[in-house]
Amino acid sequence: MKLFKHHARATRSRSNTTPAIGLLLLAIVGFALAFAGSARSATTINLGAAASFGALSFTAMTNADAAGPTVVSGDVGSPTSVGAGVTNSGFARYNGPADASGMASAQAAVTAAYLAAEAQTSTQTVGTASLGGTTLGPGVYDSGSSMLITGGALTLDGGGDPNAVFIFRAVSDLTVEVGGSVTYTNGAQPCNVFWKVQSAWLKNSGSTFVGTILALTQITLTNNITVQGRVLARNADVTFIHDTIVRPSCAAPVATTTTTTPAATTTAATTTTSATTTTSGTTTTSGTTTTPGTTTTRHSDNSGDAGESWRDHHDPCA
Repeated sequence: MKLFKHHARATRSRSNTTPAIGLLLLAIVGFALAFAGSARSATTINLGAAASFGALSFTAMTNADAAGPTVVSGDVGSPTSVGAGVTNSGFARYNGPADASGMASAQAAVTAAYLAAEAQTSTQTVGTASLGGTTLGPGVYDSGSSMLITGGALTLDGGGDPNAVFIFRAVSDLTVEVGGSVTYTNGAQPCNVFWKVQSAWLKNSGSTFVGTILALTQITLTNNITVQGRVLARNADVTFIHDTIVRPSCAAPVATTTTTTPAATTTAATTTTSATTTTSGTTTTSGTTTTPGTTTTRHSDNSGDAGESWRDHHDPCA
């Protein structure tokens, strides 16, 4: 009877622990799936006709520093005017009412991109706290009011995926204070970073900002800021002070893999072991078979022996 009771208690303990373990496993799997889903929720924004632009405004585009120009590596355009201090050598320049038709499709594309960014599912709410000094993975990040970067760099971590997409959305303004910046690592690319905001004010002189700004109203940059992205304003001005805009392009992921494999396949060069088959050269040991030469000496001896035997038989004095 004691054995029977002991067996019943053991059965009850196992039946109680099994559901607990199952629930724990389900929770872990659910968390992993939720995390994976959130990481993949952001998809890149198609900029269409605006993709070739480094800077585009709805009204004026100016450079406020007469001491040095703003350099844009990409097309620039304004239906009002593009200031002489905004330079973009080698790229298209749409300047004023006469060129308005040339940039109409690009301006429409900016509006479409703005709405496409707005339509994506949110990954995380970041609020109004500073993003400076933090590291974020791919996703769609929201602030119900303004968005701030100060006190260090916001690092965008691609997690080894060159197609990782980062979308930041603020109902109000984006402000990057002095000392704030945006950097990227682990495969993240500036071409896949987007900021959909009411307006943008970059004050981080001498520092770097990453991503394409899609602003409903104005975009303002203070002195000597490098933007690895684009500044695209839907309904207002773009103002520079001796800045640099580097329009990004996505690097093909294939290039990184194919460049490594050929180096590995240079093991074919090690197949120069065929050169070691120059042992055929060592077969010049046939040259060492100059023993025929020794046979010539042997032949001279034999001729001597033959002469002696001839004398033995034909010498009358023998």
